[in-house]
Amino acid sequence: MKKALTAVLFFLLLAVPAASAETISLTLHVGQSVTVNGIPIEFTDFSNDGKAALRINGTTYVLSFGDTVKVTEGLNMTAGSLKPEEGAVHIILSGDDIRVESPSGNIALETQFPSKITKPGGQVMFSVTVRNNGGDTFVPLSVEAPPGWSARITEGSSEINGIYLRHGESAQVVVAIKTSTKTGRFDVLLHAGESQLKLSVTVKEGGVGIQCDYPVKEVEAGESVSFELHLSSQSPTVVSLSAEIPEKWSARFLAGGEPVRAVRVSGESTVRLVIGVPSDAPVGMYNVTVKAGNAEETLGVYVNKTHAGENGTLSVKVTDEGSGTYVAGAKVELLRHGKTVTEAKTLSDGTASIEAPEGHYTVRISKESYRKVEKNVEIKAGRRKELHVSMRRLPYYMDISVSEPSKSQVLGRSFTYIVVLKNLGTEDDTYSLSLSVPQNWGGMVVEDPASRTGITSAYVRSGKEKQFYVLLIPPDTAELGTYRSTLRVASAGSGEEREINLTAKLTGSYGLTVTLERYSLKVDAGDEAKTTVRVYNTGTSPLTNLRIEVKAPKGWNVKVEPRKVPSLGRDDEVEFTIEVAVPENVDAGDYLITLNAISDQKTKEASIRVTVSKGSGQTYLGLAIILGALLVLGLLLRRYGRR
Repeated sequence: MKKALTAVLFFLLLAVPAASAETISLTLHVGQSVTVNGIPIEFTDFSNDGKAALRINGTTYVLSFGDTVKVTEGLNMTAGSLKPEEGAVHIILSGDDIRVESPSGNIALETQFPSKITKPGGQVMFSVTVRNNGGDTFVPLSVEAPPGWSARITEGSSEINGIYLRHGESAQVVVAIKTSTKTGRFDVLLHAGESQLKLSVTVKEGGVGIQCDYPVKEVEAGESVSFELHLSSQSPTVVSLSAEIPEKWSARFLAGGEPVRAVRVSGESTVRLVIGVPSDAPVGMYNVTVKAGNAEETLGVYVNKTHAGENGTLSVKVTDEGSGTYVAGAKVELLRHGKTVTEAKTLSDGTASIEAPEGHYTVRISKESYRKVEKNVEIKAGRRKELHVSMRRLPYYMDISVSEPSKSQVLGRSFTYIVVLKNLGTEDDTYSLSLSVPQNWGGMVVEDPASRTGITSAYVRSGKEKQFYVLLIPPDTAELGTYRSTLRVASAGSGEEREINLTAKLTGSYGLTVTLERYSLKVDAGDEAKTTVRVYNTGTSPLTNLRIEVKAPKGWNVKVEPRKVPSLGRDDEVEFTIEVAVPENVDAGDYLITLNAISDQKTKEASIRVTVSKGSGQTYLGLAIILGALLVLGLLLRRYGRR
């Protein structure tokens, strides 16, 4: 499309009379030249200071941006943008009558089918590639046809008489020719600048003629385009139909709404040709050669938009076949060669959207309690395909869930599991229940956690659910650790059996008790007292690093034996000896010492009251001090009392 617009634009600028064409813009690369009004203009190079050096009719001019020189009378040239890094300069030609000529031998013309046959008054089309091997230039196009014939040149859906091509570019044009009634072999010349291409048309009576009123059409990649073909024959005849199309394209002929490969032509018949264009077809013009017997016609398909490199989208809507309601949570898988390419889940409105590269796939839709559905689909790049699927419920289907299948308890307690059984089938069903438990454990299935009456079956209506409980009771002698039980549920309707694994982890409890031999002690100041303390492990797990810490009044000396017990097992006990030494200067009275039984897991506190009394030595010392004091007082009175 861009090439067509460019061709039309430059044709208007260059090939229209002076009244409508006043300026022409061209881009020249280093070494390129163009002839304007018979004057050669060559872009030689850039100067060191970045100016453009152009040789005009043998004279070199060094121009900066905006500089204007006179080419010839009535024709000026202005230097536009200068791009030294690209080796290019933009020039603007202005004047009353500007003619840009293509250098001889720079334009090449090619066609795959230069010779065609048609009936008198028939129409033929030639697809021609125009390639520019020289500098950027405008290429005027024209057709020289026999008298009484009509000929036109089209690009896309537009009729043109010129095209602008940069160096190395090419474009495809279609030469459409309508013959006269005269028979024979005729030559048609296509002119492109100074190059020309000879095309041959043979007009003869009899045979089959083929004609299309609209031989060139536009289409978006991934879509189909159709052509009405008019077949004619003076005598009844059966002709085979074929089409030469680009790779990966599709073509089929329709007559009376049905696919055909041959038709009987008696007078005139109409056949529709449907062309399928792949989604990744690049933008551009493509030729389709149609053959009907010994007649052929060249059609043009211009792809105006491509989806190359894009994914396609598959939109799936899933509903319940019985109720018509949306099915949420259904798994939608896209498979190729039996392997899952991608997958998605349906939303609350039953829809799921999946993107994937173009190709043929199998769609698998599955959900618990429904029959699986598989369909073949074709996804096209850049296109959206919608698929509606109805799923049928199974007559018998159960769903079992346990909110907490794994639990932990200390030894001595039981385990309770809540189980929910759902009947998702279309029929009512009865389910048998059986429980396997570890050796020496107790277990049952009950309808109420407070009940001690077990059940072995459950009846659940279609679409309903039932809640029950599994009780597990470990023996008192059980070792600490993890135990597993299994609940088996079997459907009477389908015979299907499900297993639910239940995990019970027994953990230890920690208990510590302290017993004192005596809760009070009597001791004289300066003496020692002994007592014993017993520590019991009343839990189910060992106590480690057991020791006794004593808090006593300052200056008291306390000894504990043993200092530490590394481990005290379940139901074991240990005896500690406490020895208290009371200092001599301690006043008589009651004192309190605190005992702390400490392990890594538990701590227990106890206290002992200690009554301290004075010893006999201290009593005598006190009497001696009193007597000494009285003696001193008597002496003082004797000496000073008489005065």
